[in-house]
Amino acid sequence: MKLFVKYNRINLAATIIIFLLAAVAFYFSLQYVLIAQLDDNLETEQAEIEKYVAEHQKLPEVFTIKDQQIVFSLAPNNSNIKRRFTNVLLYDNVDNNVDVFRQLSFGIQVQNKFYEVKVSKSLEGTEDVIKSVAIITFVTILLILLVSFFINRVVLQKLWKPFYTTLGTINNFELSKQKQITFQPNNIEEFSTLNKIVEKVINKAQQDFISLKQFTENASHELQTPLAIIRTKLDILIQNENLSQQQTEAIHAANNALQRLANLNKSLLLLTKIENNQYEQKTNINFKSIIQNKLIQLNELIQNKNIQLGLNLEEVSINMNNDLAEILLNNLLINAIKYNVQGGKIIINLTSTQLQIANTAQTSLDTTKVFTRFYKAEQSAHSNGLGLSIAKQICDTAGYTLSYSFNNNYHYFIVSF
Repeated sequence: MKLFVKYNRINLAATIIIFLLAAVAFYFSLQYVLIAQLDDNLETEQAEIEKYVAEHQKLPEVFTIKDQQIVFSLAPNNSNIKRRFTNVLLYDNVDNNVDVFRQLSFGIQVQNKFYEVKVSKSLEGTEDVIKSVAIITFVTILLILLVSFFINRVVLQKLWKPFYTTLGTINNFELSKQKQITFQPNNIEEFSTLNKIVEKVINKAQQDFISLKQFTENASHELQTPLAIIRTKLDILIQNENLSQQQTEAIHAANNALQRLANLNKSLLLLTKIENNQYEQKTNINFKSIIQNKLIQLNELIQNKNIQLGLNLEEVSINMNNDLAEILLNNLLINAIKYNVQGGKIIINLTSTQLQIANTAQTSLDTTKVFTRFYKAEQSAHSNGLGLSIAKQICDTAGYTLSYSFNNNYHYFIVSF
């Protein structure tokens, strides 16, 4: 979830809760104030009735007034009449319907007679006011929420645009291309500071990468001469007829170790050349023809393991460096042969969109590390761990995708064009 979306949801939820609580509190507060005012009016009516009785010693005449009713009824004892406010349903003679009234009941004495007086005022006007205020409040809250949503979604998105621009620049940046990273200027201090820090870190990483690559390239070149000398000396020693069996075996072991070191040095040189874009020349090559030629070259290795081949090759032409195509197929096919089981199978499917090479196997490789340099499965302990890494680098350079999966005891390596 994006940061501003999460902030927008939290902010919107908090705003809704606050406004709802405020609306409820405002509703009950307004209702309390209006009813209190109505109670004051009823008490005023009580005072006027008591004043009239005190002056005239009789009950005042009752007039039919809209939204107000006064009822006098005899009571046996004034002490049983308690002064109280209640809400009651009464028939309104003016509107000819039943409404809710606020009623004040109290007792009064007139010439040794006790009366219960009920003064009632309609709550219809109060309820109308409350409803009107509630509607206005609801509409106001809705407008505020809509404006808040617009601000959070549009304005915040615009404010965060430099951040996403920075992310896009970093995502498209490739360390191996040796291009200096540049960020678009913006007027937000925090994002400008972020760009400066990221630019500083990437430039430092780029310098370290260049230094490391130069060291690897120089070291690999420098190793070629001493490796050739050592191999020559070992070849001379092994031709000596006076060597014992133990000495011969020791020289053979040293020669095998030297061969692995030479292969490692060759692979590192190849990776360096690929990263330095020394294979820029591309031509349209017949991929089917290269696969068939490679299988002929590797036929002896295939027969030694009694491997069965399953081929489904279409005529496919791709734009790629010919040398890199040879190396890519060589690495993938040797990998499928070398780490296959005795009497296993290799299935090769070539279409206009992908090349699929599958070989029988017993266990899966680590999908998170299979293309990393120097990764070795248990069964490939004598490998230098660079074959698949080189294949991945070649595909990346050519703009293709190399993926791996394991299914039904088969390794699947797929090159998507």
